[in-house]
Formats: sequence, structure tokens, C-alpha cells
Amino acid sequence: LGASTGEAEDAAAAMAAETVSNYLETGTVKNSVNFPTVVPPERSPNSIRLVIVTSNEPGMLAKITETCASHGLNIIQQVNNSRGSVAYNVIDVDSTTEKVSEFKTLQKELTMLEGVR
Repeated sequence: LGASTGEAEDAAAAMAAETVSNYLETGTVKNSVNFPTVVPPERSPNSIRLVIVTSNEPGMLAKITETCASHGLNIIQQVNNSRGSVAYNVIDVDSTTEKVSEFKTLQKELTMLEGVR
């Protein structure tokens, strides 16, 4: 953060705090040097939000959706945006299914996919 006055420092700190808060609460990415700008829609009721960073290469979305499907999870909505070699994916899956109990296994499998960063 570069700020030349106390007021500018306060404004920059507030912006940084708001940016981190928005990311943690919604998955929103703004003003990033390395990531694309992504402002996902409001999370659907009865859903779990997944945020997955991958290489920007053909087939990555298919790997992610196939892994969710193999656990019987329905994707309610998803956003995919990329910048250079990085793709940022926000996926909401239906949490009303009994399959949500397998979430830790799903998380591990998604993390282990080739191309997931």
C-alpha cells in the first residue's frame, strides 16, 4: 500500500480490509494483480460455495464438474473467469442432498486434480 498522508493510509487500509472481507464472505476478487476480477452472484440458499483456483487450460471445468457429479452433488451456479494462466472458479453446490456428508472427500479430490493450484 502506498499512501503519502495519514488520511490516505487510513483509506488504503480500509480498502484492503473491505477487499479481504468481501473475498472471505462471497469469493469476490477485485483489484488483484494476479487474479481476474470476479464478482459472483449472491450465494443461493441451501448451497455450499466452493472457490477453486486452477490453471487456465482446456478441460479444467470438466474435471471440476465431473468430480462434483461423482459425489452426487448438483451445481446450482458457477462463475469462471481467467487472467493469463490463472482461472478462478466459484461454484455453488446444492446442500440439501445427503451427499454433502462427503464434502471433505470432495474437497480432497478437487485439491488433488492436476491443474488445481
